[in-house]
Order: sequence, then C-alpha cells, then structure tokens
Amino acid sequence: MKDPVTLTTGITYDRDSIEQWLFTNNNNTCPVTKQLLPNDNSLILTPNHTLLHIIQSWCSQKTSSSSYAIDLFQVLKLLKNLSNPRNMKKLELMIIENERNKKCLLEAGVPKAMIMFIMTCFKEGQPDKGVKEALRILQFVNIPQEEIKLLSPQHDQILDSLTWVLGCEFENSVTVKSHAVLVLKAFMKNASSRVMERLKPEFFERIV
Repeated sequence: MKDPVTLTTGITYDRDSIEQWLFTNNNNTCPVTKQLLPNDNSLILTPNHTLLHIIQSWCSQKTSSSSYAIDLFQVLKLLKNLSNPRNMKKLELMIIENERNKKCLLEAGVPKAMIMFIMTCFKEGQPDKGVKEALRILQFVNIPQEEIKLLSPQHDQILDSLTWVLGCEFENSVTVKSHAVLVLKAFMKNASSRVMERLKPEFFERIV
C-alpha cells in the first residue's frame, strides 16, 4: 500500500485500487461495508496520513535493513507491554512488512491480545491508552473463527467493550468506530442467543 485513502465509511484502501473500483468499474459502494457512497467524488477519498506515516517509517527501516523478518519471541515480548505506544507501532510495522510476519503474529495470538487489551482499556475507562491502535491492527490481522469461538465465554464483555468504544471520542472517530463495528460483526456472527438477548440499549443506540 503506497497511498492509503479512507472512504466515508471509515475503511482504508490503496488509492489506485479503490479508484479503479469506483471510477473505472463504476461502483458506488464501499467494497467492505457495501454502504452507498456520496455522489460528490471530491468527498469520497480522504488521505490517511496516520497509515501513510507508518508506511513511510517502515520504508525508512527497510532501506537500512535488508530484511525485517521476525520470530515468535519478538512478538510475544511486545505483547507483554501493549500499554507502551512503541510496542503497538512495532506490531503495525510488522504487519505491513509481509505475509510471513502476519502469519507469525497470528501464531503469537495477536488478535486475541488486541481484544483483551481493548477490554482492559474499557474496564479502566481509558480510551486513549491504545484502543485505536489495537483496532487498526485488527483491521490488518483478521480474527480467526477458531479464536472467536474460544473467546465465547467472554462474548458479553467483548461486546460491552466494543459498544463502549463506539461511545468514545477519538481523533479520526469515523475510522476508529468503523474498525470497531467490523470487529463487532465478527463476534456477533458467533454470539449465542443468550448473549444477543442481553445486549444493552446503548449497543443499539451506538451501532446505528
């Protein structure tokens, strides 16, 4: 991804790819959310400066190192202290690097670690502790279905945590909350009827 841009739905794409989808193939919906997009083309694409900065940082590191290969030990070491912003940034850089790194992060349990971290932030009432970074990582490393099923005993708390995220204010709130909604959908597909029946009114108010 060389030139990341974000749609009004909050989902980020490479500019060349999404422009082909929208303007060459004449689609008028977001590929991921399927939501209709504004008719005014000038309002559709917004440069994602945060992600661009991460990519540029990675490129800078790439020029000074022939390889950025990682191992399981490195990832586990970072996961021990997710409250450190540097560790979150390193995890993002690893994901962007290549598919091999992404596979390593999956094996290390990064998706579960991000979910647990968001739950901790919810319990402590600290949305600025790294919630948006955790959600951004989850956008790149999809949560495996097996992982979601293993977390089923905690689905109540997970849904409460993500509902809380939707009620918080962030810089680039639309993007952050769009990421939260995608994670919510992944868990709701596997939630039991008991969990669905216990959803709080705030969930429906914030999801709309």
